[in-house]
Amino acid sequence: MKTLQQFFGTDAIAWTDTNNAGLTRSFSSLSQAIDEIVDARVWSGIHFRTADEQGQRIGRSVARYRQGRYFRPVDDSE
Repeated sequence: MKTLQQFFGTDAIAWTDTNNAGLTRSFSSLSQAIDEIVDARVWSGIHFRTADEQGQRIGRSVARYRQGRYFRPVDDSE
């Protein structure tokens, strides 16, 4: 989600999606979606909350690393 926030320059991206089970979810921001993903993984017994929170931190670090090193503007003056 951090990469999407960086790409769009905002967290305020709203969308609606329907999953394979036919359940429709609506989100008003990118961060709202990641919060729900963490909760769903904890509630379904896939992970402990600390594991998902650590995963979020790692994901943000990877996004910061990527932003500083990849997909940078190209100098057209050459």
